[in-house]
Amino acid sequence: MDDKKTSSRLITLVRGLMERGGFYWCYLAVKPDLAKKFQQAVANQYNIQNFTKDEYGEVIVSGRGKEPPAEITKKVTEMFGVTLQQIEDGNSEVAIAKIIAAMEAAGGQQQQANK
Repeated sequence: MDDKKTSSRLITLVRGLMERGGFYWCYLAVKPDLAKKFQQAVANQYNIQNFTKDEYGEVIVSGRGKEPPAEITKKVTEMFGVTLQQIEDGNSEVAIAKIIAAMEAAGGQQQQANK
């Protein structure tokens, strides 16, 4: 199935407060048709731990702190071919199928190298 809803994602950076205190950041790949619904959920104190279960998309990487480390941001922008400004502006839709295929191929090559 190569339809736009399943083969593309909006790369998003979400920041927030954890329930038990402390800050978190999270790069997400949000399904474009659910982006507005997700933005509304975040505005209403959405529990980001439910992101995958609620089928908004995929978690790319997350961590503690107010902002992601620069090296993480660099890797995400390189992997998805978008700039941080595009992510912040909500102008970061990417064709995810090719990226996932490339990651799987690289993972397979890595597994072969480790044998």
